[in-house]
Amino acid sequence: MAAVHAGVKRSYHQMHDSERSSPSPASSRDTSPLRRQSRDVGGAPGLRSGFETPAQSWTELPRKAAFDVDSSLFLVGVRGVGKSSLGILAATAYNRRLVESERAFAEATGTTTQSYRKRHGANEYHRKHEQVLRHTIETHRKNCVIVCSFSDLENHGAALLREYAQSHPVIHITREARGIQSHLRVWSLERVKQLLRASGPLLRSCSNYEFFNLSEKIAEASDQSVQDLTKLHNGLFLTLKRVERDFLKMLRNVIGDHDREQSHHSAYPLSQVPVHKRDSTLSAVVTVDNIINGRVDLDELQVGVDGIELMLPIRNNLDAAPSNADKMEDDLLKAANAFATIRRSTILPIALSLTAHESCTATQKHRAKLMSYCFRLAPEYCAIDLSFGDGELVPLIAAKGRTRVVGMALMKQQPALGWKDEACMTAYRRAGSLDFDLVKITMPATDLQDNFAVQAFRQTVKDEGQGPRLIAYNTGKAGRLSMCFNNVLTPVRVPTSNHDAELQEAGDPVLTAKEMFTSLFASFIYEPMHFFIYGANVSYSLSPAMHKAAYKACGMPHSFGTHSSATLDDFKRLSREPHFGGAAVVQPYKTSVVPLLGGMSSHAKAIGSVNTITPVRKLKADGTIPDELELLSQANQSGPVKTLYGHNTDWIGIRACLRRGLSPANTVRSPTTALVCGAGGQARASVYAMLSLGVRNIFICNRTRANAEVLAEHYNGLIASRAVSELDPSHTEQTRVRVLDSFETAWPKEFRQPSLIVSSIPTQTADGTATNFTIPNDWLKSPNGGVSIELAYRPMLTPIVKQMREQAHKGWIFMDGFDILPEQAFAQFELFTGRRAPRKLMRDEVIKRYREEQSQQGLSAQNLDPNPPGR
Repeated sequence: MAAVHAGVKRSYHQMHDSERSSPSPASSRDTSPLRRQSRDVGGAPGLRSGFETPAQSWTELPRKAAFDVDSSLFLVGVRGVGKSSLGILAATAYNRRLVESERAFAEATGTTTQSYRKRHGANEYHRKHEQVLRHTIETHRKNCVIVCSFSDLENHGAALLREYAQSHPVIHITREARGIQSHLRVWSLERVKQLLRASGPLLRSCSNYEFFNLSEKIAEASDQSVQDLTKLHNGLFLTLKRVERDFLKMLRNVIGDHDREQSHHSAYPLSQVPVHKRDSTLSAVVTVDNIINGRVDLDELQVGVDGIELMLPIRNNLDAAPSNADKMEDDLLKAANAFATIRRSTILPIALSLTAHESCTATQKHRAKLMSYCFRLAPEYCAIDLSFGDGELVPLIAAKGRTRVVGMALMKQQPALGWKDEACMTAYRRAGSLDFDLVKITMPATDLQDNFAVQAFRQTVKDEGQGPRLIAYNTGKAGRLSMCFNNVLTPVRVPTSNHDAELQEAGDPVLTAKEMFTSLFASFIYEPMHFFIYGANVSYSLSPAMHKAAYKACGMPHSFGTHSSATLDDFKRLSREPHFGGAAVVQPYKTSVVPLLGGMSSHAKAIGSVNTITPVRKLKADGTIPDELELLSQANQSGPVKTLYGHNTDWIGIRACLRRGLSPANTVRSPTTALVCGAGGQARASVYAMLSLGVRNIFICNRTRANAEVLAEHYNGLIASRAVSELDPSHTEQTRVRVLDSFETAWPKEFRQPSLIVSSIPTQTADGTATNFTIPNDWLKSPNGGVSIELAYRPMLTPIVKQMREQAHKGWIFMDGFDILPEQAFAQFELFTGRRAPRKLMRDEVIKRYREEQSQQGLSAQNLDPNPPGR
């Protein structure tokens, strides 16, 4: 079971100081913003008179979604939704000042809002409150995160915030009722639900975005997905980590990225390419009800696909009667909950669309209202029906922000001339004129010829020249062939999902992702490839099992083997075979293989070693190697190998684990220090990963100091010459890699204790003797702990594992090779296949195979070090 943790309100200083104070529960004397009397015969209370909603619906008020990069960010919501915690996370990530309206009032008046109201009366309180709120906003219009209390919306506060939202991002924070009740510990669950229903329209009228803050779940030992036999993750220090990831993911689509807080997965190859610009991409289609009711396995949902489409149901004219307003609010909250649930579980882009039963009588006005709400959630994509008039489409698209918009012409019946009908090209051109990013046109197929007709239409659009990317296919079983050859975001169903009514009305995707890939390989669009891991001794590698399980799950008939050799002679031969798809390279060949390559990624060049090699089968007209996007498009294609290209995914895996393990209190800032133990190939990747995270003070310690000095000089030279692409140029002067004399050296007093530590020291010497290495305890005195990574995983229980278990209560989060191995393999999978990796499946396979190995071969298998000393 997992315990629900709704979050606690803490100050900025409590989040970052070394002393941890226990939060006190909300006072039971907190006043409710609800009216005591009923507002209708149903008895559902409304808001007090001071909180009246505007005469116009929130959908009729002008909504802005484009702001200056330094515009202050405003967070607003009822009590208990987690505004303060999210404010701290945003201020830390974007290096902004945190301003809390309640604290600003207390500083201006010397007392709290409740005490001031009690002492001076409501009228004087409202006057003073508006004065302080206006002054707070006017003096903090740039580079701040302002957390507003719900009471700020009383009297003229809401109008003030609406004015502010025309030039600044204002985010309405909400949460499920049970999470709010758990936090406040007052009111009944039904009363909290009533508050959410009553406050929703008002808050939406004052904001331009909405964030559903999922209550955090602290996993118990039985829930651990990795290495629960040996690791003890202290969940208390990471309770806000997933919330941080969720919120920053939204903020990137609202106010853009930040140099120190790029996406957790921005280093992965496919993260650099928008999904709609790639070929043969798939989108898993799922409904809100299936997500909320748990009828879809969220991990299975992502296998083999490139995006997820969440379909929101349309009720029959809920806006027609005031008595149905609560149902509308419940539906919106449910949709936000489903969206947040998917967002937490995936790195894939999410598209939102509407779906309705054939008998649905909802008005276009009501549909437009739901569509407007979809944009407020800041998804990567929104799909809008082109049946809307220009008067409804133009304001929607004008307020799209960074969300890309898909114009949909989903025809229930074939037009008179099928795909040759002028209606098809008219829909495409109209969408282009309205600035849609993509256009989706579908119609039911009646026979096989319709599948050839849609291909001809695609070619006509291509010949016409520049325009939105086209999604075009036939629906129904007769249209399956055309779906296989559609190039962009073809909808697929989850194998175990129900064919519910909403999906049936939407054309009901009839193929799974696995069936789509099977068809593409059977049609010779893709071809089976051979991959392998190459090293001095790779017989015990877990990589083949991981990759083969992923290929099987995705419907890819690829193979992945092992090849141990004392020389690179076999590699030269194998890498030139027509069906060579790529290779993972391990010690001792990560550097010696470089002369065999025709090119390397900028990351591999900076690190000075490679661990992943892919074939180049098509060169540019001038004979040079294409860019990495073009190389990805060559995946799954056989033929003569013109040259080889080298990548390094070790740093990607290390970076991902460092980011995942750093608690919000240890967010990388200018004084942050990091430590790398060792000076080999993995240490090189570790230093690069730390530089990419913005760490400016990196220390290396190695038993042979000379090797550490070589590594430090390598990176300091690159830093000085601005040759590290992942390093912000503005940080160059302050960034340096330093060497510690030995593991007996006292930590330098002028630097903080490290909060990021990576050990790449082998668990045994060349003759098999255990090294028994541990990190000096005096170096583990970071006041907020940190993240520590042991790159070895054989044996599973190393001395560092035991040591860091003892440090867990001090805030240290520990990870090892079982965390790193899958992460770097995800990047390899993308380079090998051009597709996203099935992440959970690959992680589970590593643990499964290791346990099988233990039971079959006994302890001897545990003692083989996957990172042996260089020979």
